[in-house]
Order: sequence, then structure tokens, then C-alpha cells
Amino acid sequence: MTCSHTTNCQLYAQFAADASLKLWKQHYCEGLFDQCARYQLALEGKPVPLTLLPNGKMVERRSKEQISASALFNAIQKQRVGVVRSLIKTGMSSYELRTEDGMTPLMASVTVGNAELVKLMLEYGCDPHATNGEGKRAIDLAKASGFTDCEQILQKHMDSNPFRKNTQAAPATVQADAESEMNEVVGFLRRLNPFRSREA
Repeated sequence: MTCSHTTNCQLYAQFAADASLKLWKQHYCEGLFDQCARYQLALEGKPVPLTLLPNGKMVERRSKEQISASALFNAIQKQRVGVVRSLIKTGMSSYELRTEDGMTPLMASVTVGNAELVKLMLEYGCDPHATNGEGKRAIDLAKASGFTDCEQILQKHMDSNPFRKNTQAAPATVQADAESEMNEVVGFLRRLNPFRSREA
């Protein structure tokens, strides 16, 4: 049996980007919800603190960035396209966000099968080549879930924006090659120098 307060529980809004929410959902929301501290307070008609966890502990204060990230993932989960667009337009750097298991906002959009959200994330710079903790890309998640609309959008975008390896991956090697090449050029110019001493 599932908790009747699941749809309006503020915990979802706060921790939508947190992998631990899945564990709370399994243990409390979809299981022993009558033991949830939040549920018990709600039944008594008492106010439920935003920072109260199901086990009765209070969570540490979260940064503005963490709260914003959670708001974005929560809006994606509920497929509120307008809210997602507003959050991004107000300065949310969506392409840099990740959950603990490596999920990006683009991947989250794919998991709910929302093609409009996928387009929006690509428009605002989400990297379709990024991988999660299991090494899967957004397109892999789309294929696995059978969301062909999302898959086609991603494939088209990836074809026109191929993956580029990080050229700064080995700066020491690049620098050594550049120095070697420069030394050869300098040596060649010295040999051509018309002002050098003939006896040298």
C-alpha cells in the first residue's frame, strides 16, 4: 500500500535530485508509511517541517544551489515544461547539474519520456554524450525505455554535434610536443640567420 500523502509531500520537491529519495520511497512511501515521521505529524494536524526526514531526523540546511537543482529535477519529474523553462532562464546552468548517480537534467527528461523537455535541455546546452554512473547516455536510456521520440531527437542532435575528445586531457604531452616543435623551428632559423658569425 502507498502513502496517501505522496503526491503533495514537500520531501519530493526538496530532494528530487537526491538518490537517497528512492530508498525513502521504497521503505516509507511504498512500504511502512505509517512509521514515517512526516506522515504521523500530518495525521495529527501539526505542521510538518520542510527539513524533517521520514526517520524523524532533521536534514542539514541545504545551499541555494542544491535547492535550485532539486526544484529543477522535481519539475522535470512532474513534466512541468513551463516551470523547467523558467528555472533555466533565471540562471540555472542545467548542463552542469548531476545527481549522485550521475543523472543529468537531460537524462531525467528522457526517463519521463517527454520530448519537449529533451528539446529544451539540448537547446540550453545539456551534453547528450554525457554518461551516468553506469556509463549510459541519455540516448541509451531512451532506447531502453522505448521512447522513440526522445531517441530520434537525441540521435539527430548527436549527429550534428559529434562527440569531441577533451584536448586538454594530456596537457604535459601536448606541451612537450609543442616545445619540441618550437625547438626545431628555432634551430632552423638560427641556421638561416644571415647575421651570425661565419666562424661559428
